Amino acid sequence: MIVPIWLLQQGVPGWLIGITIGCRHIGPMLLAIHGGAVIDRLGARRVMIVLATISAVTPLLYPVTPFIWAIIVLQLVTGLVDSLGWVGAQTLVTRVMKGDATYTGRMSFCTRLGLLIGPAISGVAWDHLGPWGGFGLIGLWSAGILYSVLILPSDIDHQADGKSEEQNKQWSMRMLIPQPADYIAAFKLLVLPTIFFVMAMSLLRHLGGGIQASFYGVHLKDIGISATTIGLLISINGAFGLVGSLSAAPLQRYFRAHTLLLFLVTGSIAFVAITPLLGDNVTSLMLASGARGWAMAASLVFLILMIARYADTDIQTCREKRWGSG
Repeated sequence: MIVPIWLLQQGVPGWLIGITIGCRHIGPMLLAIHGGAVIDRLGARRVMIVLATISAVTPLLYPVTPFIWAIIVLQLVTGLVDSLGWVGAQTLVTRVMKGDATYTGRMSFCTRLGLLIGPAISGVAWDHLGPWGGFGLIGLWSAGILYSVLILPSDIDHQADGKSEEQNKQWSMRMLIPQPADYIAAFKLLVLPTIFFVMAMSLLRHLGGGIQASFYGVHLKDIGISATTIGLLISINGAFGLVGSLSAAPLQRYFRAHTLLLFLVTGSIAFVAITPLLGDNVTSLMLASGARGWAMAASLVFLILMIARYADTDIQTCREKRWGSG
């Protein structure tokens, strides 16, 4: 929410704002597979400590980088760090919780607390303290993520993947270089119909997320809505997401996971796409944001659930053995 408002304040045209926000996804698109391989090799906790440290520092650089090219570089870095941090978290959730819908729903519930609280206080910080308040709060929040990772059990990766602690501690510079074999192994998973379906749904889900992360805040700011109100709207998204996270398991008793995921992803896109039609009617914007939050949170549960349950265990096991010996 903060970055588009910052760009708007700098007088950046709308088309360039879209490009700048979109740059955030270049790193994950090119390096997510490699990042996942590194996480498997070195352990999620170790990698997430580095990522969380970077996340705590980079927001403080935005207020002192008024040049658009510098902001684009920061977007490239923060986008990759954020994406890989989430990959690490999902890795541990999938391995430790074994695809249980109840526990995965509870995890999603906790993440939605951040979406409930973060945007609201970020908007208030921006309105009262300016860019340093908004970005400083993000840095402080990321410092909390770092603390959360540090208090994870040091042997959590050993518990999850069954590797020896010595294997998890071994590393070399070669591990940090993208390997073609990692990409081949990942794309092989797409021959599994369920995995292909999940990837397609994930792509569409992020389409709506990209709209909200870029032009949603810019549009609302343009029609005279304050940063505090924009933050409140996104927080409502998070509040309804709490319900969506916990409602996933009960819904699964009555509907197939594939059908639910398709319905939820379609709804998450529709409820952000209708924003221009709602004008400055805050009540309607709140309802649309809430419905989107519910759909996004519930769909996340089913994405994780389906990957955990239907991914080819044999392929993953062989891939991990190869990575461990690399």
